[in-house]
Amino acid sequence: MNFRKFLLAAAIAALAASQAFAAALPEVEGWTCGPLRETQLDTVSGHQGQWLEREYRTANGAKFLAVWMEGAGPKLWKPAAEVGEGGETSGGESAEKISVAGRDAMLESRPVLGLSLVVKIGKDGVLTLESQSAGKDELTRAAETLIKHMEAEKAEK
Repeated sequence: MNFRKFLLAAAIAALAASQAFAAALPEVEGWTCGPLRETQLDTVSGHQGQWLEREYRTANGAKFLAVWMEGAGPKLWKPAAEVGEGGETSGGESAEKISVAGRDAMLESRPVLGLSLVVKIGKDGVLTLESQSAGKDELTRAAETLIKHMEAEKAEK
């Protein structure tokens, strides 16, 4: 009987955890949302956080990959105070410190790979959007929309 209670408790905990993960990269009405991929960041010293990925296509057709990392590593990330002369880093790459939904963010551009927008959210989270085809404005609007949905789902819980 105790074993059944243990299994039931484990199943309930797993279900609650999977719902919390989905809130991190939610489905957005009007967008095409790919499956949510989850990776737990476990080490010998214990659980260090999670890494979630989901591909999206906005109603306007902007396609991007969203990555949510939360835990020990991302809590230390913050946008660089200085980006270098003219934002150039090397090989035609550039980086720009910007604000997205009132949060510090870094927009990086690489000639072959496209744009990457990294936004610090809360104490322990980092949201990254990567796209080979979306422009700065499209990626910024997409990040703002995701953040708004993430906050709404978190507030509901």
